[in-house]
Amino acid sequence: MSAIPERRSEQVAQQLERAILERRFEGRLPPERELAERFGLSRASVREGIGLLVARGLLTRRQGDGTYINDRADQRMAEIWSDMAQRDPRLQENLTEFRTMLECSTAELAAQRYDQRDRERLIRAEAAVDAAYSTSDRRQQIGSDVAFHTAIADATHNPVYSSLMASLLKLLHEHVQLSIAGLAPNSQTAGALRQQHRALLDAILARDAAHAREVAAGHMIFVRTRLNDLRQP
Repeated sequence: MSAIPERRSEQVAQQLERAILERRFEGRLPPERELAERFGLSRASVREGIGLLVARGLLTRRQGDGTYINDRADQRMAEIWSDMAQRDPRLQENLTEFRTMLECSTAELAAQRYDQRDRERLIRAEAAVDAAYSTSDRRQQIGSDVAFHTAIADATHNPVYSSLMASLLKLLHEHVQLSIAGLAPNSQTAGALRQQHRALLDAILARDAAHAREVAAGHMIFVRTRLNDLRQP
């Protein structure tokens, strides 16, 4: 098999996994033909992408009845994180530390490796974040913020980064909820976040890897400060 079909099938797998974790798909997946039209790819690429997620345990093919999303992994992961939170009161702090490393690395690599398709997706994702923080819609703020950072991870073209970001997406949702969600559009914090996301996009699109890493680090310092403020009695 050539490298191009493999890459396309991995893209399908990443997009499907993200959609599943964001609850845009639940229960049974749409037919392959519909997914192929949605992704603008062949049914063969979609079939291979689904196969990758079947192998990872996220999906199950039922002969004659379609492809279904497994929920056991999600439930088990929730149990793991709940148990960790009870045993480790510093879990949130540890998460922020790990996320800082991940965000800095993905920003740096995305600046070096993004292609035209990534560029268009990043621009759309940042616009969605900016629009979300111009409102006080909590759900929209959470979803668009996570989608933007996921798009950066995918632009690294390193499936390890993409998989890490996707597998932590639910946890990141909780992290974002504690740090930024539900902000009033005219608040100082909302304005700062809009500026930070725009600066991160600009650095990546300028292919300035060092500056992209610096901006990502500054963003995470801001998030950590916000979390500390929320923990104050």
